[in-house]
Amino acid sequence: MKFTVVDYAGEFGCHPNSIDSVLTGLTPDIALTELAAYAQFKPVKQVAFTQSELADNRIDRWQILINAALANSNLIELSQDAPVLMVLPYVDAKFSQMQNHLIDSVIDILPAWTRHPNSHYYLLGSAGFYQALRQADVLLSAGMEQVVIGAVDSWATEQGLLKFISKFSDYGSVVLPASEGAVFIVLSRLSQGIEVLGCGMDVVIDRHAPSGLIAIIADLVAKQTQPVQYLSLCHSGDESLDQVGHNTLCAISGLYDANTQFLTPQITQGDIGACYSLLHFLLSYHHYKQHIWQGTSLQIDTSSLPYVGAAIYRWCD
Repeated sequence: MKFTVVDYAGEFGCHPNSIDSVLTGLTPDIALTELAAYAQFKPVKQVAFTQSELADNRIDRWQILINAALANSNLIELSQDAPVLMVLPYVDAKFSQMQNHLIDSVIDILPAWTRHPNSHYYLLGSAGFYQALRQADVLLSAGMEQVVIGAVDSWATEQGLLKFISKFSDYGSVVLPASEGAVFIVLSRLSQGIEVLGCGMDVVIDRHAPSGLIAIIADLVAKQTQPVQYLSLCHSGDESLDQVGHNTLCAISGLYDANTQFLTPQITQGDIGACYSLLHFLLSYHHYKQHIWQGTSLQIDTSSLPYVGAAIYRWCD
């Protein structure tokens, strides 16, 4: 699978109004927001939102983020005949009404893309990006000129903050800022671009033995003649959450060597939930195109448990 990023737009808590700053991969000075009204939650200061106030509900916040991401962009006008493959937070199927509300909230403000018959929604968290990427390849291979992949997520509600806090074993372990984001990329198929050597997703049932993720990565690595040059891992700073990635690395030989550079994007981005994989794909594309990276890179996504995924990339001229 080979893709050319024709254009992109985004909005993120760590760098509001400046997606290009996010793409540098450099560590920003995350301004941890003081939210006096929610001071009873000890980790409430550890947030990186585009605005300092919490939203009443996630649908309102999503629409704010999407509008902010596209405010200074003409992506919709330039690709209005393209479908959108939208990566959304994981919602259990039993909450079907909530699923419909979440999808409707996107449709309401993106009619140019969402009315396309090939538009689709992946409520699987960040790992849904890998399904979207495969579908984008199918559509482009069938002759479609452009495909849009988007993602949006936010912790900026009272319910979201409570859920964020519950992810950690204790208050003192919260080292990763709760954040938010929206990102859109327009994909085409030109001579130059990023090549996806393989990708996949699965469900983790046992964090100590994530057999599905191990199998996916082992299969990807088996097709390579040397260890990957760049290895991106989700990292929260909380051992109970990071053990999926750690246990996966320990189970696979030949994955990396002394020359491999390890990356932990979440430390600089905060926890952007469903946006993680799409943003890292765009960051990888940027690094390859700017000749910052050479060789292969492996992206491992464990940010939206229970769904996990991985992909291997390289640049193709």
